[in-house]
Amino acid sequence: MANEHMKLNSDILENFAKNSGRVTELNAVSRKHFIRVCEVIQQHGWLDRTTLKDEAFQALLYLLTSTKSVDLQLQMMPLLTAAAQKGDIPKPVVAEVVDMVRLNTGQPQIFGTQATRRGDVLYIQPLLNENRVDQWRDQYGLGPLADDIRSLERQYLLPVLRSQRRSAPAGSKASAAAEMAGLGISDTDSEIKVETKLVNLNVRILAKDNKGPRPTALAKNDFIVSEDGVEQEIAFFSTTENPFDLLLVLDFSGSTADKRSLIKKAAKRFVEVARPEDRIAIVAFATDIRTVSELTSDRSALYTAIDAIKTEGDSPVWDALKFTYDKILKRDSNRRTAIVMMTDALDNASKVTFADVMETVRNSDASLFTVYINTIEADESQRTYMGRLGTKLHQSLVILANESGGQCYKANGLKDLNGIYEQVVNDIGKIYSLGYEPKNENRDGGWRTVDVKLRFQPELSAKTRRGYYAN
Repeated sequence: MANEHMKLNSDILENFAKNSGRVTELNAVSRKHFIRVCEVIQQHGWLDRTTLKDEAFQALLYLLTSTKSVDLQLQMMPLLTAAAQKGDIPKPVVAEVVDMVRLNTGQPQIFGTQATRRGDVLYIQPLLNENRVDQWRDQYGLGPLADDIRSLERQYLLPVLRSQRRSAPAGSKASAAAEMAGLGISDTDSEIKVETKLVNLNVRILAKDNKGPRPTALAKNDFIVSEDGVEQEIAFFSTTENPFDLLLVLDFSGSTADKRSLIKKAAKRFVEVARPEDRIAIVAFATDIRTVSELTSDRSALYTAIDAIKTEGDSPVWDALKFTYDKILKRDSNRRTAIVMMTDALDNASKVTFADVMETVRNSDASLFTVYINTIEADESQRTYMGRLGTKLHQSLVILANESGGQCYKANGLKDLNGIYEQVVNDIGKIYSLGYEPKNENRDGGWRTVDVKLRFQPELSAKTRRGYYAN
């Protein structure tokens, strides 16, 4: 039974776009097998390692965790929990079943064992408590969630993200507490909540056909801001003339060795085309992550700092970006802020995952602009490992930029960068800053979707971050 299920699952995943219609068939096979397993257990009692040889026991565990039939899982849960407490079944298996049952009944998972694919991105299904998930995983014999995320990235060559947290339905906390008590884990929430009232948005104005003229000026009344479909009252408005803080993040790792001269020239060009009133900071990374220059408007000092960069080694791409958000970004500044990261995104040394960095981006109002420096020689249109890897790296930077309301640019060489400097600075120059106090005053930590439209200019579009967590 297990071999039949694994063969069908493998066939579907080999070409998901072509075979996605067979998922219904897979679910039917899973249910049939699960019912048969229940029949065998009813006839012979629990099948432990004294009853089954190793291969058969592993097949049993696989079948117990592969069904999507929540009614059958609910019936089996007491038996599985009792078996785990006696050591007859591994606790990680119970953790998987618990997460599947919770998700199938509309609740967030506890242990983070379940992921789903949407398009070309894998998502860890919503978690009950992101701060405590690793503690609970450890109690049930599972390693850190970050290890699972990296394993999924390697296996599927796709970006892996955490699903956005949603508001908890009424009564769900009490229900979760009772369930977790039965599992022998605590639901005490030690997360520190920060009361946030004003939601700040950097809004970038674009021509819908990418060819239209830049608007000379827009006023507060030109913008319509909505949160979860409800229009909000704009309480704060700042024009494009206000100065900017621009944070340059430069990749000097081993994979970009033959493009370091290009990266330095590009960084200098950013400094050159920035407006005199804008401040610039520079972070360079390889094995070490270094603040090459704090925020300054001294162009001569910036040129000197760029020339002096000498670092090489590993590539902690996501650590470097998180460092920039955590250490360089001036949250108390009244200036608008943009981050420009130039990298090939070929991370091999970060302690944080791509999913962790996405959460950092979601919790910031800074605009992120990424410049993908292609160091993968293979044609991305080919179905090769290197081609798929290049696609994943580029896509990761696109996802991060889009989440913040920014933009990703692709450069295969110096000639591709010639117009990017001006384009990025020009895009930054089209950013307005808006703020509003949400009409929904419930600070439950759930995700709120934000949308900005223009009231009078149909030829223009507004782009901003996709939402925020209501902490």
